[in-house]
Amino acid sequence: MTSYQSRNQILSKLEQLIPEQVEECKECDELPQALEELILHNFQAKFVCYNKEKNTVEVGVEENDSVSSYPRIKTRSFPLEETISWVTKTCKTEEQDLKFYGRLIAANGHTNRIDEVVLV
Repeated sequence: MTSYQSRNQILSKLEQLIPEQVEECKECDELPQALEELILHNFQAKFVCYNKEKNTVEVGVEENDSVSSYPRIKTRSFPLEETISWVTKTCKTEEQDLKFYGRLIAANGHTNRIDEVVLV
């Protein structure tokens, strides 16, 4: 299925989606899939998880270290209360990123699979 969305529409819906996903996380004590995918994409992270005990979101990002042949993953931890602001700040406006956000938004809460987003 194809979804037709404008840049402004995507960014506006993304601003609505992030707080909804954070509220869902507070209620369910786990990261909703859409929020997890968004964080993985924006941070180019290797993993993301919710730590119930500390009420934080933990993000594992690979450090570029040319000396070591093994990847080094640095874990960053953010309080859940601050998630809306730091996730919003990491959102990008390049076409491929907007298409990713468009698919994420269109698929959130829908059973239909969105294969393509066309920016209008």
